[in-house]
Amino acid sequence: MKVILFALEDRLAQGLDFDALLHPDFFEFGRSGRRWSRTEVMAELRGTGTAAQRADEQAVELATNCWQTSWRALGSHPAWRSSIWLHGPDGWQMRFHQATPLP
Repeated sequence: MKVILFALEDRLAQGLDFDALLHPDFFEFGRSGRRWSRTEVMAELRGTGTAAQRADEQAVELATNCWQTSWRALGSHPAWRSSIWLHGPDGWQMRFHQATPLP
């Protein structure tokens, strides 16, 4: 499952498949502390970005069809990142994401 979910994380990081991969009720707390809605993320990031360099990748099943991914993003904006993924009729969708900057 870890490989599948991180492949989906990469698709989103590249600005791809937002309509399919972001849950209708998705929201994010960004590195800046700003709360982003699904609509805002889609408008701001669609078609941009690259897959993140990561370390300390983990994927944990929280409940049936509910997983949490977490990792340390490397590079010029290092941060701890975490996502909640739900599997439903439309496949895997990210329900929540949070980034916490590293000092």
